[in-house]
Amino acid sequence: MMPDYVDISVHAFPEGADTPKRLNLVARSLGFATIGVTTHSPYWSQFSDSSVISGIEIVAHSVRDLRKKIAFFSDTAPIISVHGGDERINRAACSDDRVDLLMHPERGKRGGLNQVTAKIAEKNGVALGLSFGYFWKTREIERSRALALQHQNVALCQKFGVPIVITSDAYSHFDLRAPRQLKALARFIPLEDKEATAALSSAPQNIIKRSTQKEKARV
Repeated sequence: MMPDYVDISVHAFPEGADTPKRLNLVARSLGFATIGVTTHSPYWSQFSDSSVISGIEIVAHSVRDLRKKIAFFSDTAPIISVHGGDERINRAACSDDRVDLLMHPERGKRGGLNQVTAKIAEKNGVALGLSFGYFWKTREIERSRALALQHQNVALCQKFGVPIVITSDAYSHFDLRAPRQLKALARFIPLEDKEATAALSSAPQNIIKRSTQKEKARV
């Protein structure tokens, strides 16, 4: 039986090129059950399209700014992810159990995870988001650096039991990739086929379930 694949972090208009509906239609044709439309906080809006899951990707300039935005969006956004890269932002995101997903923490001069951050992430249920769209949009030297850092982050997550999520991080339907293509790329991290399948199915599904539980708790 084929898993229910979910691309949980794609970006729709106005920051992306396409509507949530178009992105979802193309994703389904590629083999996904659904998508999650996460909007960077400067573009935040809530979608009425019930066929897709909506969420926020918080862009913060400081730890104080991040905490303020988490408090604000935790009552309105079903899924909360954080735009990672800065070491302090990465750690603060992993320290807050209202955060579902830390995206691409390897970006930035001193980005990435360490043992302390990974332990905190596991304790608070914060998943690591692997953005594979980065690889077909960057130069070879940048791709090599990203692969090396993602390899390091994945090893830490595997050691400490941190959930791993794979996403195309698409900004248009042209950026979307089929699950088999994303799983093929995951071998370079390296993730075994079973692990990559979980990162595209059960891990994002668990985030969706968690967001539903949080919403029920708020009512």
